[in-house]
Amino acid sequence: MNRLLFETADRLLTREEQVQLRELRVNIENFYENLLVLDRVLGGIGIFNINKGDIGRYDVRDREILRPFQYIDAYFQMDHQHVSWVTREIVHMCGLHLESMIKNMFSFSRMPLGQALTQWVVSNRLDNQLMIDLRVIVGLYNDAKHRVNHQKDTHLFDLSDALVCYIVTRKISMRLMPMVRLYTPLDVWEGC
Repeated sequence: MNRLLFETADRLLTREEQVQLRELRVNIENFYENLLVLDRVLGGIGIFNINKGDIGRYDVRDREILRPFQYIDAYFQMDHQHVSWVTREIVHMCGLHLESMIKNMFSFSRMPLGQALTQWVVSNRLDNQLMIDLRVIVGLYNDAKHRVNHQKDTHLFDLSDALVCYIVTRKISMRLMPMVRLYTPLDVWEGC
């Protein structure tokens, strides 16, 4: 369990969202359905509205930014016994989503998220708290990509870690979204 991640969630979420998140973390019965309820409460673009049937709602030119949510959706739909095997990938996709947003905003092509956040143009445009929140995800994202030194036959992240990472990512994403250049019209997401 990452203390900074959970502290960030407590700061970013409303009381109602915190209660729903806590319930999801302890009650895995109907996990996916309850996650969709919380995701819808958050609003914006998330796993609750990323697809229309089996097809992404977004314009193909926005794939780098929005495709990670489709993977996250598929991973969270897995039965509880197997989702622990993809918690690393959920965290990875959260970081990839944010990295793609930053690349879009600042026209970076191959720069990883952590390095992008050290650029003056980024720190000058984003407020300090947003930069701090992004760095929390960067640490987890880097661990998901590179770290395998956890105990044998265990997973680096558990379901609770992956869930909270996704919810924090969503809150950060909603702050960044107005600065991102998307081809998908905003009305695509309304009423979903």
